[in-house]
Amino acid sequence: MKVLLLAGGESSERDVSMASGESVYKALKRLGHDVLVMDPLSGRSMLEAEPLFISHVKTGETGPIPTRSITMSLTDVLHRPDFPNIECVFIALHGGAGENGSIQALLQLAGVPFIGSKMTASAVAMDKAISKRLFQSVGIKTPEYRLYRLQDEFVPYGVVREIAETMPLPLIVKPNDSGSTVGLTKVDNVEDLHPAIVTAAEESRNILIEEYIKGREMTVAVLNGKPLPVVEIIPKSGLYDYEAKYTKGMTSYMAPAEIDSEIAERLQDAACKAYEVIGATGLARVDFILQENRDFYCLELNTLPGMTDLSLAPMAARAAGIEFDRLIQMLLDAAVGKKED
Repeated sequence: MKVLLLAGGESSERDVSMASGESVYKALKRLGHDVLVMDPLSGRSMLEAEPLFISHVKTGETGPIPTRSITMSLTDVLHRPDFPNIECVFIALHGGAGENGSIQALLQLAGVPFIGSKMTASAVAMDKAISKRLFQSVGIKTPEYRLYRLQDEFVPYGVVREIAETMPLPLIVKPNDSGSTVGLTKVDNVEDLHPAIVTAAEESRNILIEEYIKGREMTVAVLNGKPLPVVEIIPKSGLYDYEAKYTKGMTSYMAPAEIDSEIAERLQDAACKAYEVIGATGLARVDFILQENRDFYCLELNTLPGMTDLSLAPMAARAAGIEFDRLIQMLLDAAVGKKED
């Protein structure tokens, strides 16, 4: 199959995307596919670059982000002479236009199959506040929250005061439309609230203030509508933030999670409900907090889960007996409408 792999992109998750892209590229080559690799921000083939994928995830640094329009660059690619031969697009982008429905809309208009959710589901899932309302509509608990839309980079102290007076600490402050826990802060003290909002505002003007739920972090990947085993996330710091997520040794995982079968089934059922109400397709990951009293809260749904060696969805797939290369092939087959044998 001739596959166009998209990696890199414009968002602050560019480095994570590069790491995912490298893993996916190697799998596609092992599977014998003809692969064209492109960073949609530059519009040029990455096969001409050396090294092929440049990521700072392992070093903890932040790589430079080019400034060209991702939409314009991908539009250029749609008109390349070799593009009509592409049989499927593998999107290994995270955040920004790669995950919010923009690229999905272009590919749908071009009539080219691609892995993952379509435009509407991608846009809805990226907006955490809208997702929460949908979760609640089908009876899935989610932490209490408030959404603040800032007019500019300035964070009014009136907003800070209102939050402090109406929402009990601790709180989670995060961008409403970002991923990979970029810009997320747990706030234990009132004096830390303003800096946390400023940090989130660097990623988005839409700020989500969320009730902090103490408990065990669980995640359920859903593959083509079917749940994979529950995975428990155990960050050493107690908070699964960017550093804990992408630094080896900072977090341990249990796949499958050591929970009883009744709770596991409830989490999987809730994940499938979330997947369906969002309208997700392909592979998605749904994150939960499980309390000691066995109640759980859904945090969010990710329509393009990471595909690095530390990523949770491939880990869940392995726990179900699906190795990485087979997972990649299953996603391609689903995208082009091929039924599994």
